[in-house]
Amino acid sequence: MLRKLIKHDLIATGRYLLPLYGIMLVLSLVNRILSAIDIYAGYFEIIKILMMFAYGISVVASIIVTFVFMILRFYKNLLTDEGYLMFTLPAKPSQLINSKLLVSLLWNIMSIIVVICSLLILFLTSKRIDLIHSTLDNIFTSLKSEFGTNRTTLIMIELILLVIISIIQQTLLIYVSIAIGHLVNGHKVLASFVAYFAINTILQTVMTAILLIGGYVTDVADININIIDLPQYAIAFSLIVSSIFSTLYYLITNYIFNKKLNLE
Repeated sequence: MLRKLIKHDLIATGRYLLPLYGIMLVLSLVNRILSAIDIYAGYFEIIKILMMFAYGISVVASIIVTFVFMILRFYKNLLTDEGYLMFTLPAKPSQLINSKLLVSLLWNIMSIIVVICSLLILFLTSKRIDLIHSTLDNIFTSLKSEFGTNRTTLIMIELILLVIISIIQQTLLIYVSIAIGHLVNGHKVLASFVAYFAINTILQTVMTAILLIGGYVTDVADININIIDLPQYAIAFSLIVSSIFSTLYYLITNYIFNKKLNLE
């Protein structure tokens, strides 16, 4: 059933997001062509500026609109009138959440990839390819000499995982805020915003407390941490904390959908 839900969500969201990504790629190609044309007439310069401005808007829109659109999809599909139909399907609430979460993650990652591709279309030349290659080579050489090959590879993997977990955490934070907001009988959207800011405040308080306690314990125990190990410790700590909070958000959302569902 989960596969069918994911397929349905992909089709329903792709018909809106794919054209948006296509427009951005077309604008990047148009700007690349315009930049190669050596015409210095005033009207042509205005056209180039306007097209570049349109491209910039499309880049920002692709990332922001993707995230917001997927949140609205979750809200409208599960917690408005559409929810009455969705929750009559032979699917568990957890499957509905999983479908929305996985599709949201996919499109958010896709938006980043498409933005990178559009930038490559717009700016990449043979000279810049060589420059990027040499720069990346120097960076990885420095990292390997500092941390070693295995640790550098591990840090890169952890960074990629951190990006993915961070997207999941932010998405689930909004999911749980919406779910909590719908526990009240009126002003559900306002209650969802209040829940979001309340959870964020709690999160920041907990993080500050953990850092303060960790620093105090380190001082009292006279623990010396090698500065070379700090990046890996910091990334690992962020991964663990993000995973814990993501799990909590998911479990609370699933519990509310199972036991306390209150549709509009």
